[in-house]
Amino acid sequence: MSLRHPPPWLWLADGHLWQRRGARPRRRVPLELLQQLHWWLVRPWFSPRPSRSLPPLPWALRWRACWLNSYRPAEVAWWRALGVDSWAALSRQLPDSLVAALHAERRASWPQQCQPALALLANKAALLDLTPPPWRPPFVLLDHTSPMRIADPPLPPWWHGALRTGGVVLKPQRGHGGRAVIRFRLTAAGLEQQALFRRLRADAPAYGPAAAPDPAQLVQHWQQLCRSQEPALAAPYLEHSPALPPADPAAVLRVITARASPTAPISVQQAWLEAPLAAGRVAFLSLDGRCLPMLGDPLTPEQQAALEDWQHLLRAGIPPCLAACLEAATALHGLLPPIDRVAWDWIPADPQPQLLEGNGGFGLLVPQLLQALDRA
Repeated sequence: MSLRHPPPWLWLADGHLWQRRGARPRRRVPLELLQQLHWWLVRPWFSPRPSRSLPPLPWALRWRACWLNSYRPAEVAWWRALGVDSWAALSRQLPDSLVAALHAERRASWPQQCQPALALLANKAALLDLTPPPWRPPFVLLDHTSPMRIADPPLPPWWHGALRTGGVVLKPQRGHGGRAVIRFRLTAAGLEQQALFRRLRADAPAYGPAAAPDPAQLVQHWQQLCRSQEPALAAPYLEHSPALPPADPAAVLRVITARASPTAPISVQQAWLEAPLAAGRVAFLSLDGRCLPMLGDPLTPEQQAALEDWQHLLRAGIPPCLAACLEAATALHGLLPPIDRVAWDWIPADPQPQLLEGNGGFGLLVPQLLQALDRA
């Protein structure tokens, strides 16, 4: 248990003083009390303030949601954009900080609480090894703890070609949430480096040598950028199907598959497209073209035109490259040890979708927002 995270409690929700989520044993309540005191006494002084580009939150709502409970300010702003602007309505939505408790509660009666499947999903290289070849992109695991020393890893046949075209992407072998996912591309000016989901730190070092790096050199540079010594998974940068609007980076389709019991059929519970627009903005689109509210600054004309291109395409029907991702996700779920729900990230490529990763401890903010959009 970490004091940095809130306990699985909600205060003053649904007319009750407090509610407890998750399957944790009751003997942990004293430890969770320390966790709660830390949240109340320390967290408010260090929690991020709402961005200047977001509308200010009413003090009463922010006090109940972000201090008494553990909703993030941006999370509350997103709910308010969908019309959920009172504590009575907001408290019916689970804060994303407590999803681990909800997943644990749902899996308490499953064989081994789904731990074998969760361990496999956490190991990106092992999951790709399990993935059927048509859906598995080329990759290499760069791990200094393995018998193949990091100073002399094998050179994949695709390495230099990928560096000089779309690029090579490195990400943590056991990362999550878009942490440390960096794209490297060799140009006439040197090695470009681009964080795909987060920003590089201001003092991020550039790669020094002019020659193309080999895997050992690139992973050592990646470790310097990320200030980490963890293993990395390297793969060619993947582009989505030309049947979709152009975008850089490529669009990602997230698919949540679910089954009610270890022997029940598997189905797609939810799916949405994360479509890059321009200048770092990303639209979250349902497969019928509806878009979650775009928080922050108004869209530029270029961004608005890109969004309308995506919406026009989706409103005409689900493109075959997206439908193939749904089928592949359902089939891949069936290859795992028993688990109730999995969130899959796919590049909708041609001729086959390409798997990025699977996640058993996925967040529930976007799924809940999309459900609210369905009800609106």
